[in-house]
Amino acid sequence: MLRIISVCFALAVIVQAQNLNEIISHSLESHNSLRSIEQKISSFNDALELSQNFQNPELSLSIGDIQFKEPLNRSIEPMQYTSLNIKQKIPYFGKRAANASLVNAQKDIVFSSLQEAKVALVKEIKITAYTIWELEQKLLIIDEYIKLAKSNIELSNAYGSSGESWHVEIASMQLSLLELNIKYSRMNSALKSLYAKLSYLGAKEIKSVQVDADVMQPKSLDTYAKDLLNNKSYAKQFKQVQEKNSLVKVKELDSNIDPFISVGYFYREAFEDYISVSVGAALPLYGSEDLNVQKARKEVLEAELNKTDVYEKLKVNLGEAHAELLSNYEVYLIISQRSIVELEHMIEVAESMLKNGKNLLSYTKLLEKKLSLDEQKFAAQAAYKRAEANIEALKGEIQ
Repeated sequence: MLRIISVCFALAVIVQAQNLNEIISHSLESHNSLRSIEQKISSFNDALELSQNFQNPELSLSIGDIQFKEPLNRSIEPMQYTSLNIKQKIPYFGKRAANASLVNAQKDIVFSSLQEAKVALVKEIKITAYTIWELEQKLLIIDEYIKLAKSNIELSNAYGSSGESWHVEIASMQLSLLELNIKYSRMNSALKSLYAKLSYLGAKEIKSVQVDADVMQPKSLDTYAKDLLNNKSYAKQFKQVQEKNSLVKVKELDSNIDPFISVGYFYREAFEDYISVSVGAALPLYGSEDLNVQKARKEVLEAELNKTDVYEKLKVNLGEAHAELLSNYEVYLIISQRSIVELEHMIEVAESMLKNGKNLLSYTKLLEKKLSLDEQKFAAQAAYKRAEANIEALKGEIQ
C-alpha cells in the first residue's frame, strides 16, 4: 500500500514539474533585474533628445547710469538706460552629432550589459536546476541505502548469534542507519533551499523542475572556441571601445569654440530707445581642451587592452570548462558502460546462489556497491551538465 502511495506521489510531482526551458523563458520576460536594465536603456532616448538641445539662453535685466544725487531720476542724460538682454551659445558644427553618437554608444553598452545579465541569469538557472536534479537522484539512492541498512539489520538478527561481536556489528549497522537518516535530512533541507533559489531566478514559485540530463559526447575545444566572439562580456568590451572613440570625437570638437550672440533692448526715459547686438566666443588659451583629448585617447587604449584581456580570460575559462566536461563524460562512460554492467552481472549471479543468510548478506553488499556507483554516475551527469551550461554561457547563448 505504501509503495502504491509513493508511486502516485511521484507521478503527481512529474505532472506538476516545470520544464527548464519554460522557466528560462519566463525569467527572461519577467525578472526584475532585467527589467531594471531595460528601464535604464529606455532613459537613453531622453538623453539622446537632450544631446540635441542648445544650452539654455541667458536672460538679464540691467539698469545703467544711476545718479547718486537723484537715483530715481532716469531722464538726466542719454547714458541712463534700462536694458533687457538675451544671450545664446550656438554649438560648433558637428558637436551635436558627436554628442548623439556618444549617447548611442553608451546605450549600446547598457544593452550589452542586459545581454550579459541574461546569459548570467540563464546559466545560474541551469546550474541550479541540474544541482536540484542531482540532489533528487541522491535522495532516492539514500532512501534505497536506508532500506538496505534495515534489511541488513533484520538479516543479522535472524541469522546472527548472541556473541559480543554480533552486538558490535548490530550497533555499527544501527549507527550507519542513523547517519543515513541525518544525511537524508540535510540533503532534503539543501534541496528546499535550492528550490527557493530557483524560484527567485525563475521569477515565480517552482516546486518541481524537469531537466534533460542526457550526456552527449563533447565536441572539440576548437569547435567551442569558434563561438567565443559571441560572448556577451566580450561584446560589451567591444562597445566600450566604441564609446571611448566617440568620446575622443567629442573632446576633439570641444577644441573648436562655441560662438554666442547677445541681443539687448535698451529703454531710455527721455531719449530714444535702441538695440545692441554683440557676438563672441570663449578663448581656449590654456590648453585644457587638448589635455582632455589626450586623456580620452588614452582611455581608448585602455579599453582596447581590456577587450584583449577579456578574450584571453575567456579562452582560459573555456579550456577549464571543456576539461571538466571531458572528465565527467569519461567518468560517466566508465560507470554506465563498464562498472555497472559488470556489477549487475555479479548481482544476477548472487541472486541465483541465494541459499542462506551469509549469501544474502553478500547480495545486499553488492546492492550497496551498485547504489554507490549510481550515485557517482548521477554526480558525473550533473557535473557534466553544469560544465555544459558554463560553456554555453561562454559562447553567449541565452536560451
